[in-house]
Amino acid sequence: MTAVPLTHRYVIAARLKGYLGKHEESVALLTEALELDPNSPRLLRFRGHRRISISDYAGAIADLRTAADQLAGVEDEYEMYQPEVEKDVVSLILGRPEDVRPQHLSDTDAAANPEILGRYNTTLHASVWYHLGVAQYLAGDLDGCLPSFAESEKASRHQEGLVASQDWQYMALRRLGRTAEAEEVLDRFRKVDLVDEPHLVGYEGRMKLYTGQIGPDELWAMCDGSSLKTVTQGYGLGNWHYYNGDVEKAREVFDGVLKTRVTHAFAYLAVKAEYERNPDFATTSKES
Repeated sequence: MTAVPLTHRYVIAARLKGYLGKHEESVALLTEALELDPNSPRLLRFRGHRRISISDYAGAIADLRTAADQLAGVEDEYEMYQPEVEKDVVSLILGRPEDVRPQHLSDTDAAANPEILGRYNTTLHASVWYHLGVAQYLAGDLDGCLPSFAESEKASRHQEGLVASQDWQYMALRRLGRTAEAEEVLDRFRKVDLVDEPHLVGYEGRMKLYTGQIGPDELWAMCDGSSLKTVTQGYGLGNWHYYNGDVEKAREVFDGVLKTRVTHAFAYLAVKAEYERNPDFATTSKES
């Protein structure tokens, strides 16, 4: 039987806890794993992500900054996509470790097995920089998040990560009043050869709204009844209304985001941060 390294098992277990919405338990598992492999960029990447989910932005930034500082000396690796991780959870539970696929495929291994790359949807380097940028943005550090998202954009090998990194940069720059730089981000997006994939949650639609390719009603129609898409599209749409001067319309959309109760989504957390810090949204929200 093929042995699955213990730290890999911790990552699989922590990711499962995250999928189940048990983010604090996910953080606890990764903390335990870090006792076995201190300062592991991979473990810090995943713990940083889940610390965002519990609104521990300072802790997330600390983890992800420590990971980022090591990346220059760490070979990049592809990370398993969620539905594939779930299959491997089942294999572990059923005592079939030989059926558990590599969760982290190095560039060297990927070059030798290009046919299996479809089960991976991001890479370690892109994920570290992206989640660091998200944590900084949610903590209110709009200037600080920009270099992180720029690094994530450069490191991205998949459409979702590339476009998401551009989207957060655009929103931060618009909030900072740096419209010329925001337009440069849109110019880069226009050069992306977009592919429609079933796992995408909406960053492409948001960017199309910002470029004027679609209107707000078209963006909202893309939600297609999905709560996660509603959250993702909603924060981008509310932001768009806000920096175009319609605070009340922004509030209406943001309230809709909170009503989804998709509390782990970064866009949901961004709305919560707006209501907690932004004086334009100082009145009580309609969250129920």
